[in-house]
Amino acid sequence: MPNRDDGGRSAMRALGVAAIALAGLAFALSGLADRLDNLLLDVQWKILRRIDSRPAPDDIVIVGIDEASVKAIPEPPGLWHAALGRALARLASARPRAIVLDYPLPERSYDGIKPGLDRALFDGLASAVESAPLVAALNIDPRTRDARPIHKPYLALLGEARLGLGLVARDADGVARRYSLLVPTEDGGFPTIEGRLCRALKAECGEGLIHFALGKPYAYVPLKSLLGMSDDELARRLFRDRIVLIGETQAFSGRIDVPANLAAWETDAASTPGIVLRAQTLRTALANAAPREASRPLAVLLVSLAALVVLVHDWRMAAVTGLLVALLATVASVTALRSGVFLPPGAMLVTLALAVAASAAMAFRSRGNIP
Repeated sequence: MPNRDDGGRSAMRALGVAAIALAGLAFALSGLADRLDNLLLDVQWKILRRIDSRPAPDDIVIVGIDEASVKAIPEPPGLWHAALGRALARLASARPRAIVLDYPLPERSYDGIKPGLDRALFDGLASAVESAPLVAALNIDPRTRDARPIHKPYLALLGEARLGLGLVARDADGVARRYSLLVPTEDGGFPTIEGRLCRALKAECGEGLIHFALGKPYAYVPLKSLLGMSDDELARRLFRDRIVLIGETQAFSGRIDVPANLAAWETDAASTPGIVLRAQTLRTALANAAPREASRPLAVLLVSLAALVVLVHDWRMAAVTGLLVALLATVASVTALRSGVFLPPGAMLVTLALAVAASAAMAFRSRGNIP
């Protein structure tokens, strides 16, 4: 009789392993697993950023359109033709490695408001084009999902080869963690700003997860300071042979939720200026440092192994085992991310919890506590 009972309990635990494994796999395929994995990924980036930040070349500088710059320019932002033209010409004289204009270009002529506006911006763009690879943002209208038009003289000057989609990939929770170099279109695909700059610099870039533990936080040169810069030597020290990004750095405009804010002046904020995210994405792409995500078969294997905790007869030992495995899995996931692979731990951790609960339920049932 005891042998038959032991055999029955063994069969029940074997069925329990299969059931828990299937439940873990079902969770892994659900949107809940993605949300949990993303939250755990954010925690891992914060850990790596604090204890093991990876060095990167200091070759990206941001020209920030901040509140002080907005107040210093007398015209409203839609009429910043002359200011942007002067800024681009100043940058061109410093001979940067590349220029990224992540700020919308005018959709039409404004010479009817003030003669000479169109020419002022055109001349600045032309100077920048002649001095270094230039990539300007091609923005998408969220209502029509079409590209926003650009005034034809500017478009003719830039051509398709100097335009990159200014899209930012966000996960279901609205946080930016991943990036692409090419966005699929009906004609095959169109490069993002990062993809276009990689092509312009002939760099071997990778895509995937943005590496938030790569390099130091960014400072910026205010647009106001650039416009008021009269010392050519200072401009050369700041911008020569560096990639210059022009975009907004205001506290309440153009911000994006991120796992870690790399704006040096506000590192504790949950969101970051879009241009700072753009800089980190470019840093990741140009360093070919984007961590890749682990393959699905490996995730299936880990979930299956986690379900084996059901076989531990003593529920206390099962709980200790589950806790130890969870700690090891967490450490392994952080270590793997540091090495360039994101190992999503969410499904495995949930499977461990289910396995421990099932082991405890079977242990209590075998003692007669559950009829």
